[in-house]
Amino acid sequence: MIRTRCTIFLAPDVERALADYAHRHRARFPTVSRAAEHLLARALAGGLDEGVEDLLAPTIVRVVREATRREIQDGVGALVERQSHRLAALLVGSGKDAYRAARIAEVALGHLLADPVRAAQIAEEARLQAGARYRPGDPPPGRPMRPPGDRE
Repeated sequence: MIRTRCTIFLAPDVERALADYAHRHRARFPTVSRAAEHLLARALAGGLDEGVEDLLAPTIVRVVREATRREIQDGVGALVERQSHRLAALLVGSGKDAYRAARIAEVALGHLLADPVRAAQIAEEARLQAGARYRPGDPPPGRPMRPPGDRE
């Protein structure tokens, strides 16, 4: 690497600070000149001129947008999954509750008619009208639901 000589004029306090810096970092910079070169290169690399800034701005905006999109997508995806599981649990619970309510209504109808077999037939007709998908875990036809506490 070719080096050239450059004369610069420094204020005395800046010269002292540069000498102190070179002394503190003498393992990396054996001379004040090398320390000054390092500090000057860092300062120049840190100061973006307008042309470089105009080139970097769209890239930075694109990277930030992509990171934001990924973060939102990951967060929303997890939220949607949790809400889907919660909704499925609520639907299963409401289906079970509806089934229990239908069975209780069948028992109540059996007591009102004083004929549990007739109540079971009416409930089966209602189930047939509702369709097969609304009959999870039905007991076999002709076997009425017994009231709670009643054992065979």
